[in-house]
Amino acid sequence: MSPETVVLRGLDAGIAADVAAVEAIDHHAHPMALGIELSGDPDQPIQPYDFGQPLRMRPDNPEYLDAWAGLWGYEDRDWSLANLARLVERKEAVIAEQGADYNVWILNRLKIRTMIGIAPGPLASLPPPRFRWCAFSDWFLWPFPVEGVLSPMQTGYRATNDRLTHEHSPAGRPSSVDAYIADVMIPVLARYAEQGAVGIKFHGPYNRPLNFDFVGAAHADALYARGLASGSLSAIDHKALQDFLFERLVILAGEQQLVVQMHTGYGVRPDFVIAGSNPLLMERIVHLAHRTKFVLLHGGWPFVRETVTMLANENVFTDFSCACLFHYPRALSHQIRAALEWYPEKLLYGTDAYSERAIAMLAGLPPKANPLGGWEEKAWLMNRTGRTALALALSGMQVDGEIGSERVAELIDKVMGGTAAELYRGL
Repeated sequence: MSPETVVLRGLDAGIAADVAAVEAIDHHAHPMALGIELSGDPDQPIQPYDFGQPLRMRPDNPEYLDAWAGLWGYEDRDWSLANLARLVERKEAVIAEQGADYNVWILNRLKIRTMIGIAPGPLASLPPPRFRWCAFSDWFLWPFPVEGVLSPMQTGYRATNDRLTHEHSPAGRPSSVDAYIADVMIPVLARYAEQGAVGIKFHGPYNRPLNFDFVGAAHADALYARGLASGSLSAIDHKALQDFLFERLVILAGEQQLVVQMHTGYGVRPDFVIAGSNPLLMERIVHLAHRTKFVLLHGGWPFVRETVTMLANENVFTDFSCACLFHYPRALSHQIRAALEWYPEKLLYGTDAYSERAIAMLAGLPPKANPLGGWEEKAWLMNRTGRTALALALSGMQVDGEIGSERVAELIDKVMGGTAAELYRGL
């Protein structure tokens, strides 16, 4: 039976229809510029990665049949190579037919009014106002290599840091930590804001735990001087310098009205340390940078209660992006309901629709050529799951007498875009 034909127990049809009809703001996703993804192999159009992933994140998830039908009109409902080859041709024909408007065409199919994409800068094939951008920003925390072997992701941070530091300090690496903040951090953040960025995003626990401890300015300057002298820092010294830099960076971001998006909870890298992704580890930072708005991405799962508790801070928000792929709708509805019953004005809609390049970067592996599992197909699945789960959560709250029909309508508006429009400037 196709999931399209399943009627979930407790799902109010009217509420589901109202949620499905909303032109949403997707506040966190990874749409790809045209021409970036690898071309597919006709003999192997589905290429799985060689590490464990949750069931629904695997490329043989049968729900992709629904995504292919919804986006490309795939009617065969099977996985035969001959039919998948024709499906790839159909997708390529749509891309060619839509041309520069292709990514906007995808948003129209999903009823997404605006998508905030995580990117290094504004991209021509992801045009505003339908697409806005949030800047990759972990590179700020890598002025020096850490002793030992760097992951591909960290090597990328180092390359970006070297490039942008040279651009803003052509005479050489700034001579002190204060000079690094003044010559690199401040002007780059200002440029992001001028170019239309609405936030900065951190992978965080993919590289280090979220406990950004207090480090005094004198100690940080001594660490920076040590890095200048030796060309690298030990892991312990590197974390301490990062602690200091992150604290300064998020305060500066708040001054530029840039929202700080932070990965929390489960990660797909094989050696990911889940304990280091607990949002409670960020309490000191969110208290200190109280004028900066933070979004704890993915609802922090499995730390859902901890995430909801963090919403007690006026400057902290959360979403259910990506959780709308590794959870089925009913499980996700419990996570959504936990936030709605405590801080309903703090919950944001997001998909985290990601490409194969994004998953490869996170996993530290070469990207696969998977033309039938791009950000578009993942967005389709995540969009359906997220909307269904929100409707299921609201249905349960209404049946239990927690909210009435008017409040249901208000919460749909807030979660599906109203809160994001208030949080991010210019939306």
